[in-house]
Amino acid sequence: MAKVGKIASVKLGTYSVSGMGTWTLSGYTREVLDDTEFGDDIKTFVFGIGTAGTLSFAGLYDPTDSTGQTLLNSACINASTFTGGDLKFYIDNTSYYTNDTGSNILLTKCDAITMEKSGLGQCSFEATISGGAMVLI
Repeated sequence: MAKVGKIASVKLGTYSVSGMGTWTLSGYTREVLDDTEFGDDIKTFVFGIGTAGTLSFAGLYDPTDSTGQTLLNSACINASTFTGGDLKFYIDNTSYYTNDTGSNILLTKCDAITMEKSGLGQCSFEATISGGAMVLI
């Protein structure tokens, strides 16, 4: 069954990150390595190491959101990681994606703010998932 995007959200612990309007999970990918040898007429490949992917999320800028945006900015600047369940990406009111046990989310971009003269301020965040895939709970 399709999910309605307007009920999605981003939460840090039990707190909603204020203003968020989009989030994207890039998905799991696996390297493909060339194992072609001299004398082969066509290239051959084998699987290499997998990558759990990246996350991006963005929305309305709210500098007063001390339990969401401000905390995420601080975590990014201080190179803090998020373990399973710390950072949640909801697809509805109850189900969410988070990193699996033993893996981490590393915030790689924060404090990305856009202000327009005829619009509302926007902010965005990016992260890399390390050590395990995202899981749907």
